[in-house]
Amino acid sequence: MTELIRKYDYRLYFGLLRKVDDRGSRKVLYVVLSPLLLLCGVYNFIFEKTIDRLLVKRELANFHDRHYINNLSFVACVYNEARYIEEWIEYHRLVGVDKFYIFDNGSTDNTRQLLQKYIDKGIVEYELFPGKGKQLDMYYAGLRKSKRTSKYVGFIDLDEFVVPTDSSKNLVQVLDERFKHFPNMAVLSMNWLVFGSSGHKNRPEGLVIDNYTNRAEYNSSTNRLLKFICNPRLIKGCLTSPHFAYLRNDKLKQLNEKGIEIDSPWNDYPNNTYDYIRVNHYYGKSEEDCRAKFERGNVSRPDYKKRKWDQFVLYDRNEVHDERMLIYSDRIKASLGE
Repeated sequence: MTELIRKYDYRLYFGLLRKVDDRGSRKVLYVVLSPLLLLCGVYNFIFEKTIDRLLVKRELANFHDRHYINNLSFVACVYNEARYIEEWIEYHRLVGVDKFYIFDNGSTDNTRQLLQKYIDKGIVEYELFPGKGKQLDMYYAGLRKSKRTSKYVGFIDLDEFVVPTDSSKNLVQVLDERFKHFPNMAVLSMNWLVFGSSGHKNRPEGLVIDNYTNRAEYNSSTNRLLKFICNPRLIKGCLTSPHFAYLRNDKLKQLNEKGIEIDSPWNDYPNNTYDYIRVNHYYGKSEEDCRAKFERGNVSRPDYKKRKWDQFVLYDRNEVHDERMLIYSDRIKASLGE
């Protein structure tokens, strides 16, 4: 029942989630509203198979010719990320991100104050979004805000840096190439490339991209999870996982950079290629950072369940020395006034 509501009544689904935190209360509401939800689901199913196919076809035909206020926007959920949020924004501005939709899950640090200069310039749109297990709700809210003004929208966390493999290109150029190459692609899925602690026990001063330059081999199982950038008008949202999107119809495709079809939040070696684009995932950073991260709990879970330390051991991958990001260091420092 819940899966059907997600797929065909997703607007109502996220409306309920936004207003009702308690999972037991949601289940009661689903039962009480089940006749209405069923009718809405039947209507949406018929609409998706008929009229909406024509609308999707028109969107695909006009996608690259339309003018957009923002070529690329990112949606992010944050919780006490003040230490790193400016670097994350400044890096992504360098590689072509125009707008950031930041949803704050109740930070108690100075995140809001640090973002004010970006808010004043229209670079960041900020919303306080409290509540447990709200990541998918925040992503859906970001999708709704960005879909009319942005050509592409990515759903990216603060420990993830999206990198064009060819440093002479920005992300929009890479995306245009891939989306034109695969005309029915609604979502470009990108594998993680996990970076380890580089031996740092304590939190070092300086930039993330300077301090953490050791990563996993391409064939590491830690790289299997995906994040994505999409045409926001062609997806329903992240209905079950932040690593996977539901599409408006079955003719659309969720692909990786090589055109391999994605049907889950994972894409294992050897299909996790990095020829055009990658997501550097600075999972734990230093041991000190990772302990603080684990203490905060997992904001994607309603119970804020804390991770166990063996997760750090698993993701502390340092087999390959990789200085790809250092070319951005001086420009980021200049932007930050360092």
